[in-house]
Amino acid sequence: MPQFERPKPIVVGSGSEEKKKELQEKILDNFGEKHYDQIPKDKRKILEALEYEKKPYEKLTINKANEITNNLLIEFGLKQFDIPEQNIHIVPGKLFKEVNSSPYKVATTFQDRQLIALNADELINPLNRASTIFHEITHLKNFLSLEAYKDSSKSYRSGLKISATAKKEDQIGFFIAFSGLNEAIVSEIEKRYSPQLLDGNEVLQKELIVQNSKEVQEKKEKIAKERGKNIDEIICSDEDGSCFYPYYEQRRVLNYIVDRLYEDNQEQFKSKDDVMRLFFRAHFDGKLLIIAKFIEKSFGKGSFRMIGMMDDGMNSARLVMDYLKKR
Repeated sequence: MPQFERPKPIVVGSGSEEKKKELQEKILDNFGEKHYDQIPKDKRKILEALEYEKKPYEKLTINKANEITNNLLIEFGLKQFDIPEQNIHIVPGKLFKEVNSSPYKVATTFQDRQLIALNADELINPLNRASTIFHEITHLKNFLSLEAYKDSSKSYRSGLKISATAKKEDQIGFFIAFSGLNEAIVSEIEKRYSPQLLDGNEVLQKELIVQNSKEVQEKKEKIAKERGKNIDEIICSDEDGSCFYPYYEQRRVLNYIVDRLYEDNQEQFKSKDDVMRLFFRAHFDGKLLIIAKFIEKSFGKGSFRMIGMMDDGMNSARLVMDYLKKR
């Protein structure tokens, strides 16, 4: 497979075969060399004028993130492919806020455009920026399914996140399921593999030396204690503040589920890590049935649906955790 050839997404729905093929080609056209062609000319001029040229350490980060995720794809028997540099846009905060609706996000991935945008004004520390690039590349390499209907289309599945089909939306309204679990899995991959981003990256290695100094470590210990988290949750701490691995509460739910599934199925799994890799695999291949069966076996009927209600908010994750513990 060529370096930048993304596998064709699955297209479902009532749309014609011609429409479905058109959707597949659009995703592929948004990828790699043709990426800028999809952006309207007026917006393209603004983007090309304002986005920052990538620094050597950022380019190395992109290469290493592709390598790490490709190794996971190979492990799961899937085709490997790279996210090209031109699909990743590092932009000023003002421009980022124009394309991103959430005031809390510092980066976002657009599955339909195969585009990653990062807020340069918020991602100042190299370790934080590198970790975030890795997080978003993991998102963009996820299992992708689209729905074609009538004269329109939309993203149906991305990773574990599922959007209402057009039929369901007509019946009960729009909804998104498993968005919290999806973020938990991507963030868990980010945290586990981010240290590998340092390999051969002099800028990141130098910054790590600073972060491991006695002065910064003492600061981190104090912050971790105040936040009620482990010190390894902190990516970096400097004059611009401290940054943490994201979606902490969602990851707590994910790890709780993994612990319970391992305890209940030790004859099938050698370790908790084997269970966690079921979730990692589902992010890339989209197969949820085996996970659903294990969860319903351990937590009871309806528990998988309840987990699907967890979104990316703190309160949502805590409510799901309370539910699971009671089960």
